[in-house]
Amino acid sequence: MRLDLPDSICFRITRHCNARCGFCLAPTDGETADDATLRHRLDWLLSHGVRSIHFCGGEPTIHPALPDLLAHVRARGGKNRITTNAIEMSEPVLSALRATKTQVKVSLHGDRIHRNRMVGCDAFDMTVRNLHRLIAAGVPTSVQTTVVADGTWVLNWAIDFCLGNGVTRLTVLPFLPRGRGHHRRDDYGFSFAQRSALQDLVKKKRCALGNRLDLRWLNLTACRIHVVEVDGRILLEGPTEARDDLVGKIPPMMDASPTESLNRR
Repeated sequence: MRLDLPDSICFRITRHCNARCGFCLAPTDGETADDATLRHRLDWLLSHGVRSIHFCGGEPTIHPALPDLLAHVRARGGKNRITTNAIEMSEPVLSALRATKTQVKVSLHGDRIHRNRMVGCDAFDMTVRNLHRLIAAGVPTSVQTTVVADGTWVLNWAIDFCLGNGVTRLTVLPFLPRGRGHHRRDDYGFSFAQRSALQDLVKKKRCALGNRLDLRWLNLTACRIHVVEVDGRILLEGPTEARDDLVGKIPPMMDASPTESLNRR
């Protein structure tokens, strides 16, 4: 039985990362995939109805094949998006993002002290510098901010940062207890009342900002998303690993053909 995949899918190309975020949804486990394998998986997805590839990780910008993969999707008629911590941004990656009209979402979780503490390394200045490079290069760039229970002040900081740095969209992601965050849920987790209060605050801020800033609330507790893991599995991910479902696995190169249907599990 053939499975209908969504138009857009998250596509992990590596589980390696240059940060150690305490709330990471997909912490590093040493897994990565080579260029040929990733190209094959992209071809398979695009042949099965997917039109937009959302590159994620780990940290996708540290994979050496990223520029070629972006160009490959574009050449096949697909669209690219990427979420990155923007700690590293080589010239080949920046050029590829610009040439392929990739939408970039930069993870920035507060001011220098708070952000560096949250990601486990001294990275704030590098991220901000590379965000400015993206904007200067004409790459459509937004900011995503993960907010934890003791850091709701970050919302105001992120709004001011975006308004002051030419960023037109801000996405607020409340902490989720999955990945490394599962072990930090007592530190970072929201009560129901706290989460509701933050969501109400985002709504009020959105109305007050008008068209000055596109402020969004990313509610991953109410929906699940399709994710291609580094080993080729397609998961329907929820707010915790316990709510994930294995949809299937992309066939390896030797077994696949453009018309082959997804192997159900």
